[in-house]
Amino acid sequence: MSTPLSNKAPIAVDLVGIGAWGPAFNNWAELQTLFANPLIGDDLQWTTQVPKPEIIPANERRRAPLPVRAAVEVSWQALQQSGLASSDVACVFGSGLGDTEITDYMCRALTTAEKQLSPTKFHNSVHNAAAGYWTISSGCMKSANSIAAYQNTAGLALLEGMIQCQQHNEPVLVTLFDTAAHDAYRQIFACEQSFAAALLLVPAGAANAPIARLVMADETAASVIAPDLPCDQLDKLYRDNPAAKVLGLLQQLAAKRSGDCVFELSPRRALKLVVSF
Repeated sequence: MSTPLSNKAPIAVDLVGIGAWGPAFNNWAELQTLFANPLIGDDLQWTTQVPKPEIIPANERRRAPLPVRAAVEVSWQALQQSGLASSDVACVFGSGLGDTEITDYMCRALTTAEKQLSPTKFHNSVHNAAAGYWTISSGCMKSANSIAAYQNTAGLALLEGMIQCQQHNEPVLVTLFDTAAHDAYRQIFACEQSFAAALLLVPAGAANAPIARLVMADETAASVIAPDLPCDQLDKLYRDNPAAKVLGLLQQLAAKRSGDCVFELSPRRALKLVVSF
């Protein structure tokens, strides 16, 4: 049985922008096409094209690793769709384990006698590197959070973003991204495909023509059911990539299907979003 988070009115936000990037799709429109026509998935190359987010200056973009490029690219897509100014939008970035390629590099470098690290790789190694590239490139002066919660990252990032959006009465960009794990991590992080998505939220009623409204409730973890995605490749992406836990919500949005979407927050708690159009 549903239980409100508090006795106050439920937290509600409107969605005004979506970005997406992953294997076989480079933006939200292409992912929508894949949802609507699952048979085309058999003909697609399930590999990712390295994004080149124009918002990052060329010199900085050359030094940006794939997780940063993916996160900034989908953030830029969502911002452009919303028509909002980046300076007005706070942001929450979420990644299950961050950049495992750089983590592996740093661990190996520190086992050498010299223990010398590349300054650029060290700069990019922090978990909030994507948030840093985004805020600097876009001129954002609002708050920027970074969340890492392994397979629960998507739900916790949305929880944080929605609460911040309503409590501070400001637009919030929620960006989720995880790239394929380095081989050394595959036993604990079987992520073979990269994925990123961004949702731009505004306070409920603030937009003239929002894409959808999301209202928050919470549920027990037992109510979390994997979405019925249209092809095996998307099923695997949802199962293995923490950021791709948002695929069920994206599928619902693409179909304009009202109803519940549930994200696991912990072994005992889950986040239920009631989606309406």
